[in-house]
Amino acid sequence: MAIRVRVLAADRPLLEGEADFLTFRGADGDLGVLPQHAPLLTWLKPGEVMVRQGERETYLFIEGGFLEVLPQLVTVLAERGQSSSELKLEAVEEERRALQERLTRGGEPAAAQLRSALDVAEARVVAAQLQRRRERE
Repeated sequence: MAIRVRVLAADRPLLEGEADFLTFRGADGDLGVLPQHAPLLTWLKPGEVMVRQGERETYLFIEGGFLEVLPQLVTVLAERGQSSSELKLEAVEEERRALQERLTRGGEPAAAQLRSALDVAEARVVAAQLQRRRERE
């Protein structure tokens, strides 16, 4: 038995299909979803979404969003997202370093936005590290 899945970013669909199991970074920690899951609505933190169909696993990175789980349908609405395989570790580490330096210097009028961007950058680094490990296996 599978569950229908839609992962949608504001600018494009990231994944539509069926899955046997999914994982997310939820508001209160990591969570997994199986077919016939109880209804749930929660916000998602920046991080990876894993979608398993049979032996195949697909990894996506989302910058946060919302998750709606119904017994036959899982919908993720994300501001932005991409395949985890598109994340390049060196580039995301450099992005994180630049944001950390800006915050350390201080005086930024939008420090709260910088901290939020840093949270996303740190989640991207983790996802890129995980993707690199998967590619080596």
